[in-house]
Amino acid sequence: MKKKKLVSIILTSYNEEKNIGRTIKDCKALKKFFPIEIIVVDAASKDKTIEIAKKLRVDRILRFPFKRGKGADFWAGGLLATGDYIIQIDTDHQFQPNEIPLFVEALDKGADVAIGTRFGGGKIEKGSISFRNYFGNRVMSTATSMACGRRITDVMAGFKGFKKEAFLALDLRERHFEYEAETVTKACRMGMNLVQIPITYTKRVGGASGIRALQDGFNVLKAILKVCLINLPHKNLVS
Repeated sequence: MKKKKLVSIILTSYNEEKNIGRTIKDCKALKKFFPIEIIVVDAASKDKTIEIAKKLRVDRILRFPFKRGKGADFWAGGLLATGDYIIQIDTDHQFQPNEIPLFVEALDKGADVAIGTRFGGGKIEKGSISFRNYFGNRVMSTATSMACGRRITDVMAGFKGFKKEAFLALDLRERHFEYEAETVTKACRMGMNLVQIPITYTKRVGGASGIRALQDGFNVLKAILKVCLINLPHKNLVS
């Protein structure tokens, strides 16, 4: 029987005490499908986020004493990962951990990078996304599509999967939310096999989103432009 790949699940957190427990428990339930490790990367939460993560015995906790940016935290968590596959999923439980097997299956079938999409056949709970964020995402996804030379339907979804070697090859540099667009644009321009997976998106139970629509939107466009202006190697990744 073929040995199942170890899946590293990276949870970046900031003041998510109302959501992180349910997210961790749902991730742990996946052990019946494949081996996992859970890594929490925390940006100096002031609530009980870390206490909950410790109580639920995640595999690793990386806690920074100040906010560095979600992109910087995700990259740091990924470098700690020992799995064959790396899964990024937001800690607020708006994305559903029980859909992680869809990403693992895509990676098993040859994808280098798998990105979730709410707008390309996914399911969106009413009231889960504001019109401002929806409109901003559409603009940023259109810009990413132009840079990638293919249609990208949801560039900002915080639910993605990577083969470990693909993750390392991307060498992510953006520190904040713009790393989402950097990830997708680099993957496409480097010739990686990127697939889009329809996912479910629900309303946030508690806490608040850290997205700043105008500033983050501008930074995303800058990140896409930077990727387009640099020379990137074409990666022939080994499955």
